[in-house]
Amino acid sequence: MAYRIIGNTLVEWDDAQPITFTLSETAGPDVDRREKDVAIDLTSLRVGFEEDFLLHLKDHLIQRRSKVSLRSIKTESICLISVFRKIIDLKLFDLKVKFIDETFLLSLGAVKDDVTDRSLSYLKMAFIANPYSQMFATGLHASDFPLKVNKKGHHGLQIDRILAKALTRTACVHILTRCEQAYEMGEMDIGRFSFVNLAFAVFCRPESYRQIRIGDLVFDEESNAFFIYIIPVKTGVHLPEKLCYQINEPLGRLLQKQRQHVVASYAHLVTSAGDISKLALFPARKLKVDKSGWISHSANQNFGVLHTAGSFMNAYPVAINNLLQDARFTVHSNALRHTIGTQLAQTGASAKTIQAVLKHASDTVCNAYVDIAFQGLINELSDAMQPAFQSQLPAVDRFRSKNDSIPVSKAIRSDDLKTGHIELTGECGKQIQCQHAPIVCYGCRRFIPCWDADHSVNLNTVQREIDDYKQKGKPFQHMVQRAQESKYQIIGVMNATDRYRQAMVQEARL
Repeated sequence: MAYRIIGNTLVEWDDAQPITFTLSETAGPDVDRREKDVAIDLTSLRVGFEEDFLLHLKDHLIQRRSKVSLRSIKTESICLISVFRKIIDLKLFDLKVKFIDETFLLSLGAVKDDVTDRSLSYLKMAFIANPYSQMFATGLHASDFPLKVNKKGHHGLQIDRILAKALTRTACVHILTRCEQAYEMGEMDIGRFSFVNLAFAVFCRPESYRQIRIGDLVFDEESNAFFIYIIPVKTGVHLPEKLCYQINEPLGRLLQKQRQHVVASYAHLVTSAGDISKLALFPARKLKVDKSGWISHSANQNFGVLHTAGSFMNAYPVAINNLLQDARFTVHSNALRHTIGTQLAQTGASAKTIQAVLKHASDTVCNAYVDIAFQGLINELSDAMQPAFQSQLPAVDRFRSKNDSIPVSKAIRSDDLKTGHIELTGECGKQIQCQHAPIVCYGCRRFIPCWDADHSVNLNTVQREIDDYKQKGKPFQHMVQRAQESKYQIIGVMNATDRYRQAMVQEARL
């Protein structure tokens, strides 16, 4: 066996089959060390490409490790193999290809409609990354590489993707209500139920949720508030620091229950009492028959943390989607992140601010959010395509503070009859508030919420109604469901105001 080392990555191959090779490494913070490996096989290209070309391609992919992750190398290799296989399948050349030259690119351009956009893009990216590679003839320019041109351009397509993935107004409330019903009926456990509520509150990526530990959930007695610390991903920073998110009390209590469940179920798998706080908040779910450990070797090494973002998706979001059994209602991180990005843009947040909140490596996508808000594209959508931020915060472009002056006839005040607490929670966008205020306000697009108000006053009122209706039995089940929908409309506003405050803090730091 031959090998080569690039940083902390070991590349191995058999000299008898040099174009079949494996890249492997152990990476991650001390509490989450993981073995990663990528196998690449170029032998299928021998039919149409010279051996030297394939060796140069191999060297190119190996050298890329100094710039990108193993996962990115795997993606790049798949796309490059795809475009080269298409060249072979279409029989464009009688002789084997020695290198990529103008003739090769002109021939590829003639058949580019038969090649995926992504594969063409990765071939051009390979040249830009290493134009002096012996895969390429001298004298080539990036403009020589064919691409499919869309009239809308990359930015326009990005806007289309954002709008297409956004959930409908009805979908957000439906997902959370359906999940609560499934949880109460025993169809969904506390792990998945607490995850879906967290996902609608902090809008992170699966890789971030995967790494949350039970010690990352904190209750601050001085401020009487819950906080959760989450590692951001795809920020362009190696081993980034955890971000602190303030979360509302109902979510904090729910996550506390999940933490207690994790400790009760998995604490016996931890050798030291001091390591209990390292247990994953959303751990791997499959144990050995004798419950002496997780089936996953990686989970056993890393306190129950699932090995990859993909395995986390299968254990939590995908399982929730399967339970919902409706393609219209999909719990997907991109949909939720597009929701909050567009929402922040509607409040007037800049692309840089949105980038800071969502922790994007660049503000490219964030500019699309701003353009959606600026061009008024949201108002042009049909009811079926109304994006999720409308349900999260119906009048998101009109936040206000409870310290602002509000006409008495339009002020929405909320009373907690149990504690006597009165809170100014928003303003009615009409001439005068209706008799059903304040609960119905959270589902009304004319409601202008106060971002600094304590909306839990209304949440507690609705929760007491739900408890009361449940005690009255099955005849009141429809009232329970109606109250649950109101509950999640309120929670949606609470989540949105949390992120708005976060955006304001980020804006002040810029």
